[in-house]
Amino acid sequence: MRPGWLVPILLLAAPLPAQVVRSLDLYSELVKVDPFGKLDAGHKPREILSPGVPRGGFFSVQVAVTAEPKTIYMMAVQSNPPHVFEWKLYQEKYALRGRQWVPGGFEELREPYFRVTPNIDVDIPGQTTQVYLLDVWTPRETPVGRIRLEVLAKSDTWRVAPMEVRVLNATIPKTTEAPAVRSLSDVVKRNTLQDRALAQTLADEGKTCYAAEPSREEQDPERYLRVRDCLFREASRQ
Repeated sequence: MRPGWLVPILLLAAPLPAQVVRSLDLYSELVKVDPFGKLDAGHKPREILSPGVPRGGFFSVQVAVTAEPKTIYMMAVQSNPPHVFEWKLYQEKYALRGRQWVPGGFEELREPYFRVTPNIDVDIPGQTTQVYLLDVWTPRETPVGRIRLEVLAKSDTWRVAPMEVRVLNATIPKTTEAPAVRSLSDVVKRNTLQDRALAQTLADEGKTCYAAEPSREEQDPERYLRVRDCLFREASRQ
């Protein structure tokens, strides 16, 4: 065989570049993640490892999947023990605003969650990251304690984003509105309504949350979470 034939044969024998999920990250509903995995400028997001959640309410986590182009992957959500929480998984859609891609509406997903990068529903040149919203309901009868909840994504292997959810003694009032959510801003508004209802319950009982209100000069989009933490802590006290 002539040496000139070796080059095409070797190229055919070489493995193709791996099409894999590179990372699986969790963020609060207050963070904005673009289709390239970039976050709000100058912000270091809070780690979502052991969130405290009240009963009778929702808590929401954004799931960012970053993958190589043309990667087909499967997602899953599970808890241990099972059947403690109820959840829905939404795909966040992007809209072009000026020169920036920003989160727009939602598309509710049905199991099995087979996805592909980039998003085939809209042409976003160079897209590497797709963000999902995991919206979790904690029933009022859920026992206080710790429950493992994890999000998984599989391409060549499983990637796992685990949480040890702390179900608190706090309970959202039954009269709290739970409007339908069609976008990330809807989720933020609904969750804020829950917090306000809990704050009113504390006020009616003569309790006060001493969390410092964030200043307008702060650029941290998650600055509100310190107020939420205080509300949950005070409402959980016997």
